[in-house]
Amino acid sequence: MKIDDALTGLLLGIFSVAVFIAALSFPPIPGQSFGASLFPVWIAIGMFVCAICLVVQGFRQRAQGYRMTVPAWLHDKGAILRFLLIPATLVFYFEVADYLGFLITAALVLVVLFRAFAVRWLTSLVVAVIGALAIHGMFYGILKVPLPWGVLEFLAW
Repeated sequence: MKIDDALTGLLLGIFSVAVFIAALSFPPIPGQSFGASLFPVWIAIGMFVCAICLVVQGFRQRAQGYRMTVPAWLHDKGAILRFLLIPATLVFYFEVADYLGFLITAALVLVVLFRAFAVRWLTSLVVAVIGALAIHGMFYGILKVPLPWGVLEFLAW
């Protein structure tokens, strides 16, 4: 049971074009030969290639008489909650990251997602803290992407 691949591919294609256009407006990073748009642009290109593949596959399935069906997970309230939790955590990040800072917000988001997907508490906490620190180190330290410090401003290096 699944939704038509051509429809999924079309939606992914529209989203990838929007990401590509938005990424082109990212400012250059001083002292770098590449800007903040490098990774989002390449990810958008990859998503667009996947979208084309999905549309082609969807049309092939239609030619064989495939009919769209409702996925089984849509009948599971827990699965729907976990699905909706992904965009909800993104909205949460955008709303509170400036105040709490990247490290705290990212760790909170990761813990919530890990717990929603039944990861044990200790594993959730350890991986969330290490993950937030690693991502912060890569983006803030290596790529020089300014991430909000929030309440941890006193730790800014």
